[in-house]
Amino acid sequence: MMRDISVVVPFHGSPGPLFRCLEALGRQTVRNSLQVVLSVDGPECPPGAEKAADLVVASPVRTGPAGARNRGWRNSSGKLILFTDSDCVPAPDWAERLAAPLKEGFQGSKGVYTGGGSRLIQRLAQIEFLERYRIMNRAGRVTLADTYSAGFTREALESLGGFDETFPVPDHEDVDLSWRLVGSGGSIRFVPEAGVAHTHRERWGAYFMLKMSRGRWRHRVLRKFPEMALSDGYTPQAMKFQMLMSPLVLPAALLSVCWPPSLPLWALVFLGLTAPLARVAARSDPGVLPLVPVFCWWRGVALASGFVSGFSKGGGTCSLR
Repeated sequence: MMRDISVVVPFHGSPGPLFRCLEALGRQTVRNSLQVVLSVDGPECPPGAEKAADLVVASPVRTGPAGARNRGWRNSSGKLILFTDSDCVPAPDWAERLAAPLKEGFQGSKGVYTGGGSRLIQRLAQIEFLERYRIMNRAGRVTLADTYSAGFTREALESLGGFDETFPVPDHEDVDLSWRLVGSGGSIRFVPEAGVAHTHRERWGAYFMLKMSRGRWRHRVLRKFPEMALSDGYTPQAMKFQMLMSPLVLPAALLSVCWPPSLPLWALVFLGLTAPLARVAARSDPGVLPLVPVFCWWRGVALASGFVSGFSKGGGTCSLR
């Protein structure tokens, strides 16, 4: 059956969250116009998935999420293609709201995370997203449609050749696609009403490893799009300085042996750099406010470590994991 909108869900891993995602897609307000496509990254399809999705696409080998998304949208029937992740639970009107700008002439659309969990690190990570959403809401041009909640016209995907499958892990392949889209004259609409629930990383160590990966692959896309280094329309400028300052805490501590003011001076400067995120926390989740400086330092060290790793590895190449 031909339908106007296709939503592609790439999958590899535990099937538990997947069925919550597919059930939510089955309750969409535009379900009669929606084709649900499950793109399995590998040969094994989770039992029962055929009944929960309109179309299941599988591959004999793993190619990563970029390849899975490409197989999904290329085998779909919709002129409008939406993407979400298998561990996301879209709101009932998610597809309707995300598709609306694509019908109005935009080539891309970008939704939001509505929540991430109750642990402290999850709440802090959600504050991080909220800061980015506020920046995007004020930006004159939106440059990112990240695929946990994103939409593109089929025409735009075809003209760009889809996702770059040389990104073998779920990291920055959607940034690359978005930047190619806006670089070719396309436009993206930010849709804060198009929300998906998600479970962010539950442990500080897992969050650190995620941000290390973000830093590593960030290096790769910035080599390709150096014009985005100064401002990409969603990365807080203060966070860039936090990346530079965070690793300096150890030199400042060592220097304090000879010059005692060095460590307090570092702390004062760094605390000032955390003020923008602290303001978002104060308005949205005051309970995490005391931990914002610690969170920013932890994130800064992780991002800086990953970025340096990107240099050493020539821009980010790694095996599937």
